[in-house]
Amino acid sequence: MKRVSTKSLAAALVFAGMTMIAAAPAAAIQEGEGGAEEFDAGEITDGVRAVVVAAQTALEAEEGAGPVDTAAVQSQLEAAVPLIQNQDDRFILGQVMLQLAAKIQQQGGTNEQIQPVQLQGLRLALDSNRVEIARRPTYWLAIGNAANSAGDNSGAIEAYQNVLRYDPDNADALIQTALAHFNTNNHAAGYDSAAAAFAALRAAGQEIPSSWHTVPFRAAYQTNDVPRVVQFGTALLASHPSPQNWNEVLRVYQTAGRLDDQPNLDLLRLMRATNGLDAASINEYVRLAAQRGLPREAQSVYTASVAGGAIPANQEIAAELTSNVTADQAGLTESEAAARSSAEGRVALNTADAYASYGESTKALELYDLALEKGGVDAGVVNLRKGALLYSMGQTAEARAAFEAVTGDRQPHAAFWLQWLDEQAGGTAAPAPAEPASAE
Repeated sequence: MKRVSTKSLAAALVFAGMTMIAAAPAAAIQEGEGGAEEFDAGEITDGVRAVVVAAQTALEAEEGAGPVDTAAVQSQLEAAVPLIQNQDDRFILGQVMLQLAAKIQQQGGTNEQIQPVQLQGLRLALDSNRVEIARRPTYWLAIGNAANSAGDNSGAIEAYQNVLRYDPDNADALIQTALAHFNTNNHAAGYDSAAAAFAALRAAGQEIPSSWHTVPFRAAYQTNDVPRVVQFGTALLASHPSPQNWNEVLRVYQTAGRLDDQPNLDLLRLMRATNGLDAASINEYVRLAAQRGLPREAQSVYTASVAGGAIPANQEIAAELTSNVTADQAGLTESEAAARSSAEGRVALNTADAYASYGESTKALELYDLALEKGGVDAGVVNLRKGALLYSMGQTAEARAAFEAVTGDRQPHAAFWLQWLDEQAGGTAAPAPAEPASAE
């Protein structure tokens, strides 16, 4: 029997139009039970052989012969499918279909023309059990991506599980599986798969693309899952730190956490430290700080923002803030005395916030400690603000200790602060000034 050339078949696989987030690093292939059977071109039956030879002849024609009539080749190959009598027939038809898909792409065909041919070729080849184990993840990944693009989440998950069967650390399959799980509201499985994808890239020494981070982060935002917003938000910031990302991540946390005025001010304060304030958050910051009895903090943010060109000057606001600062500063001594005589620590906390806003850090730290000692306050709030003050003083080790001591509702704030400290430890950015965000 005449043998059919398979010389060009190994290069025939193409992935035009597939939705792939990024390329994964090479990984060790885990061979499944039994492995692949060897293809034997001598076993191809006569009916299939005739079609394959004609198709290959057309596809490998010299360039000067003009474009290949790919529609005619496709029709011939599809007509040969019912003629399949064994797995070698099945494999060779699948491989030539992949070769045809490559030719359609080469000749400028659309994804709608390429993908059906490619998918049929992939399925036939895989069903034959003649595809080498090392190549199966690539085949299944293409099938999964096509299913994902078509909105077939169950089909995508099944295909990606086949990728992972042979290549358990295939990061592409893991992140795409996560996306399919989120599309079917299986959030627990989605988060696990996304985390595994990130771990696989880290283990391979690869950078995690920002688009990968958005897969679980967006799901957490859409479901107001605060712990997951923190988990995947800090992961995004660790991989892709920038003022814009800090602004966006903290805004997502702000929304997911449904923060009221006081925790919002604490968060805006962190946003200022990370240089993530935009015009909207500046205006919010100034308004809330003034409303919560910290006119000096409001004035500081306003003045710096006008000087930096982030917001336009407003003489009415400037005059009101100056007037409020004068009145507020005159009452600091009285507030301190009340804080020391009070049976509980709320007045001490409020006064510490005010002193910190005027740059009187030593007194502020003393009063934060007094507030903790007297009790009657949220220790998490006190430690959060104490940590922010220590950070603004350049005492990062002490700030870290304060943030690590935060419990309760402000713990997510502290997690973001700790991420910022980690970023600063690995970079050269100088600490930005930060005042306490609110009086309790």
